[in-house]
Amino acid sequence: MNNLEYNQWLKEKIDELACISIKCNGNYNEDLIREYLIFSSYAGVGEELLNFFKQNINDENLLKVLFRILLDESEDYSNDARYSAAKMISLFNSDILKKYKKELYHAQNYNINNLKPFPKVKPIWLSESL
Repeated sequence: MNNLEYNQWLKEKIDELACISIKCNGNYNEDLIREYLIFSSYAGVGEELLNFFKQNINDENLLKVLFRILLDESEDYSNDARYSAAKMISLFNSDILKKYKKELYHAQNYNINNLKPFPKVKPIWLSESL
């Protein structure tokens, strides 16, 4: 597959993902969120999926799914979704994030910076007691 064919496939895949209902019975589809995370990281073509996360940064149910993905240390999935989950978690409102200090603290202790929601400077409130 050449570069042009790959880019076309990528665009079609993202368009397909954007058409699938992200929720079933009011709950987020975790597998679909994983795919959103993976494909949202593709510059240019993943913007629509990235916007989904940016538009839902106050949705605590989405945050819970992102934490499940980030903290899933099994070998069942690639780390791409986990890396993107860490980035998306950092976008959430601190009032919501403060409810998940235990999970954030755990993630901040990963050796791999890409798995840390705040890889450079962690929020001061995260250093306060759990």
